[in-house]
Amino acid sequence: MTTRGRPKINFDNIPGRFPEGTIERIDAVRKERETRTAFLQKAVEREIARRERVGGSSKAFDTPDEP
Repeated sequence: MTTRGRPKINFDNIPGRFPEGTIERIDAVRKERETRTAFLQKAVEREIARRERVGGSSKAFDTPDEP
């Protein structure tokens, strides 16, 4: 019997689907030793903060503002 250690707590787990090629693009821009999970967590936090500043979004698939 193989054990995997203690499960992480205080985390929600949500699966996601991305367009083809997205994972490769993420890998190309991740910092050294940064995991995909850490990258996605940071990206989501930034987007939530941005939307909170501008008052949210009523669109289901709103895209980030252009720089």
